[in-house]
Amino acid sequence: MKKALILAYDFPPFNSIGGQRPYAWLKYFREFGLSPTVVTRHWDRKIKGPDDCNLPSIKTNVTEETSDYGKVIRAPFYPSLRDKLIVRNDIPSVLLRKTLSVWQLLTEHYIRSSDNKRPILEAACEYLKQNKVDVIIACGEPFVLFRYAAELSREFETPWVGDYRDGWSTNYRWDDARFYGLIQKSVQQKVEKRIVSSAKILTTAAPSFSKRLAKLTGRKPEDIPVIYNGYFEEKFNGLDNIPLKKKFSITHAGTLYYFQRVETFFNGLNLFLEQNPTAEVEVTFYGLNFYPTQIDRIKAAVGNADVTFTDKMPHDEILKELVSSHVQLLLATPEKHQIYAKVFDYIATGRPILMVENDKGPLEEILSERENSAIHSTAEGVANYLKESYFNPSNQQSVVNTDDTFTRRNQTRRFAELILKAID
Repeated sequence: MKKALILAYDFPPFNSIGGQRPYAWLKYFREFGLSPTVVTRHWDRKIKGPDDCNLPSIKTNVTEETSDYGKVIRAPFYPSLRDKLIVRNDIPSVLLRKTLSVWQLLTEHYIRSSDNKRPILEAACEYLKQNKVDVIIACGEPFVLFRYAAELSREFETPWVGDYRDGWSTNYRWDDARFYGLIQKSVQQKVEKRIVSSAKILTTAAPSFSKRLAKLTGRKPEDIPVIYNGYFEEKFNGLDNIPLKKKFSITHAGTLYYFQRVETFFNGLNLFLEQNPTAEVEVTFYGLNFYPTQIDRIKAAVGNADVTFTDKMPHDEILKELVSSHVQLLLATPEKHQIYAKVFDYIATGRPILMVENDKGPLEEILSERENSAIHSTAEGVANYLKESYFNPSNQQSVVNTDDTFTRRNQTRRFAELILKAID
């Protein structure tokens, strides 16, 4: 069996979509011919908000855990000066923090003190001195892990694979960049092209990522395979017995991005409530307390709607909320073709899905094959959909998901096959 060393920053017990991707590799790689060892950081504090991610880890030593799946090595995390300033809100601290953020982004690949994730590299290096592996895999972001993989690849003469769960210099967040942002983007592009040129394989989480990356790297889009995020099929066992909530419930799980059209949804919901004043509807954004800026945006658009926000929750608990909801809300935009990981959990529940607005891209393609999914890009369309769903219980029924294309196991199998073919 071939051996794989995986570099991952987000990883359980930290509850993030980014952490689920490498966790799936740990869980399933052995089934498909790869023995995994993950190197990550300690996540031994309770994470309620983004600032908590920058607190020093409680443990200051490197630890190892071994299970039937493989091995997990955890390195300590020491915050940089920028990280320490995040909890301070006075004007001098905010200005200094912003300056240091730019400095850290521009120099983390060149100056050791700017790299607050270096203990992961050091732990991986120590492991490789004692253990030979057949491939090194880096899951980004953070993309400093790609540099670690490239350096370890050279030092230990081992091929490496770069997996993009988001874009690096091709990330959509740079599309609207201005002066300082354009400088940062330019620097990141040069660093990225240099580092990934030595990768044996590059993979992404969405077709649009592959197309953008192809332009940057000179590789063909078809040579940058898409490994979708998917869902853990075993987590849905027994959930079909959970009843619907008594009050008509619309649920959104996880991250909300600034470009997703939440305003269109609330315009439609409020139109429905105006037309049907006796209707009782609750909207819950699970985990959005982690993103306070987006909460402010929703509050500005909420109107008369009954809206609740929660802290991050264990993944298993969120799935229970999804399967008991009348409608699962997916927000998108035609300007940015992304595949949000939540869509796979939505599909697996079998519950109705409402996408607002039409992305006219991969999400439309995925949802068009689901008979109880709907796509609307206007307030009137949303209002009409809610009317049909609210007053017609037959439109609230689940559809059994029989397609296993998007299970984490199958996506991991595809990834393992690509790797084994490349290193054979």
